[in-house]
Amino acid sequence: MTTQLAAPTATPNKKDITMQQPPITPTASQNIPFQHKPKILVVGATGFLGSKIQRQLEQDATIDLRAMSRRGAPAGSTASVEWVQGDLMDPASLDAALKGVDVVVSSANGYMKETIDADFQGNKNLIEAAARACVKRFVFLSIVACDAAPEVPHFHAKKVAEDLIKSSGLPYVFVRAPAFLDQSADYVADGVKAGRFYAVGDKTTKWSYVLTDDLAAAISKASTYPGEDITNQTIDIGWRDGAKNQSEIAELITQITGKPLSWWVVPWMVFSVMVRLIKPFSELGYDLIRMFLFFRTGRFVSDTTKQEHFFGPAPTARETITKWATTNKLTP
Repeated sequence: MTTQLAAPTATPNKKDITMQQPPITPTASQNIPFQHKPKILVVGATGFLGSKIQRQLEQDATIDLRAMSRRGAPAGSTASVEWVQGDLMDPASLDAALKGVDVVVSSANGYMKETIDADFQGNKNLIEAAARACVKRFVFLSIVACDAAPEVPHFHAKKVAEDLIKSSGLPYVFVRAPAFLDQSADYVADGVKAGRFYAVGDKTTKWSYVLTDDLAAAISKASTYPGEDITNQTIDIGWRDGAKNQSEIAELITQITGKPLSWWVVPWMVFSVMVRLIKPFSELGYDLIRMFLFFRTGRFVSDTTKQEHFFGPAPTARETITKWATTNKLTP
């Protein structure tokens, strides 16, 4: 789900970053349902999650789809998607990409590949450009409980972006994701194939999960939802039967795949020691350890009430893990 970004020339103040322009008040046309075939721009469209969002929306004949990449159209792209070049660190390119756009969908981030500074300044640039373009809806991928975890850098970046979007006056939908069950490099699936379950911290602490295909579907639905009642909503994504601990996840995997699993656990003590040592050497490592330590608090839990209201029934853990296991060819 990562879009590669150019490093900023100056490091922004991460805690106090604000819009340099005064908020732009939405016009009347921004607050009414679409009266024409809407044009949707997907930012981060070549990333792990963004490409799934793009493919979902590509199947919708009721919209015009535009996708943004720093390098333009990727190999294998079709004429059903208008590809544009744009860079979150280049405001002029964002103005061009947003021309004529009704809805912007952003799943882009920089912390996994470049620097967390790109998430702060890049999001700020995109929000300001969207305000200048007077988009009718800004669908922003955020993180569950990001407002409760200022010590986790990429969680804090999402909260800062949410606040900037609110202050801009743009109509928005925040889709807050929990932990990804699957990754572009799926260490859980790789472990299961070797008869192992890699666990973080302990077997009992619960937190919420999502399969990225399901998250992409929710974000796509948020971008095309026809009613005004979704405007300015913050929507957690998760499972109908709630957060799960890792023992429950491992047991479901064993039941579905028929594979007995040995446990490989990295205890919380290791993370508590490493977080003090790693910061000078790895920005990403520090960020991820801070994230895992936040999981330990028990607050990384989705409330799926709004998810089910706007997008229909949330999947269960068993349904999701069955889909994940089938995709990874783990089932008998």
